[in-house]
Amino acid sequence: MSTAVHISTVPDDAVTASGGPAEGVSLLAVSGELDYTNAERFRHDLLGAIGSDRRHLVMDLAGLSFCDSTGIRVFLAVRKLVQDRGGNLAMASPHPRIQRIFHLTGLTDAFAVHPTIEEAVGFLRRNGNPE
Repeated sequence: MSTAVHISTVPDDAVTASGGPAEGVSLLAVSGELDYTNAERFRHDLLGAIGSDRRHLVMDLAGLSFCDSTGIRVFLAVRKLVQDRGGNLAMASPHPRIQRIFHLTGLTDAFAVHPTIEEAVGFLRRNGNPE
């Protein structure tokens, strides 16, 4: 049995890069193990955390220790959602296991994966045009 996946919304003032708050960028921290037993609940919780107006999103994956194909599908769906809103999604600080899964599956090309939150926010500032 996998451990539950938790999503934490990080306050806007905690999202910094290049000298100040990154307005227009939301940060969600994901922790636990993501697999077929909890992917649907994770999707529901994630969409609730994103809401109807968030466009630019950084997902901190440092606490996510496992992800199977159902979890990957959730990440791809969220990426499409934010892109449809004119935004962008960046992944930050992936656990080494998650980094390996993304590398082996080619998802490092689908997601902007960065070693730190600051670098992910910087990427969105340069490429996502957060206001």
